Amino acid sequence: MSFDLNSVITGRVWKFGDSIETDAINPYYRYPSMEELKKHTMEVYRPEFPHEAKPGDIIVAGRNFGCGSHRPGLVLKEIGIAAIVVESASRLFLRNSIALPMPIFIAPGVGELVADGETLEVDYRNTRLRNVTTGATGALRKYPPTIEAIFAAGGLGAFTRRRYLAELAAQASPTLDPAPEGRGKSRPLLGRRVGMREKQRFSASSKNGEEL
Repeated sequence: MSFDLNSVITGRVWKFGDSIETDAINPYYRYPSMEELKKHTMEVYRPEFPHEAKPGDIIVAGRNFGCGSHRPGLVLKEIGIAAIVVESASRLFLRNSIALPMPIFIAPGVGELVADGETLEVDYRNTRLRNVTTGATGALRKYPPTIEAIFAAGGLGAFTRRRYLAELAAQASPTLDPAPEGRGKSRPLLGRRVGMREKQRFSASSKNGEEL
């Protein structure tokens, strides 16, 4: 499912500290099914979170969010968390979130901008955060165009497939080789190159006594 980074996200804030571990986000070693995970995610830090978090809520946290193992934060997406806004995130968790895609934003200073339970507005297009409760504003970082394209495509898998199909289509469309003046129509350059390769292969095979 694609995600429009240009859409404004507004939601109630759940605030956490630094170095939130993936073992707490996704404690699969104790709860192997997604339904069980949804009942226990983040409870190590805030026992009320899995029971009171609502679709559309926003997680705000400090530095190094998602440290620890390689497990992604899919369960947060499953319970309806609209966005994760952090001072910084572990590189692996950040990449995994983008691959899902799970809206995650880097915003140095966000911890001072908003308090737990307040309402935060995330305007990625204008790189702006706004505390709806107090009116205070802050900034967030933009992603490179390729990352934005991954979000728009619906995750890394969909993005890769789309690019692969585009490359196949480009290869299937022959490039015309302009013919010299007075020598008739242009010929497909791709076809001519393929023909030259076949001639070379035939010549080499004939020398080696191979059958074609």
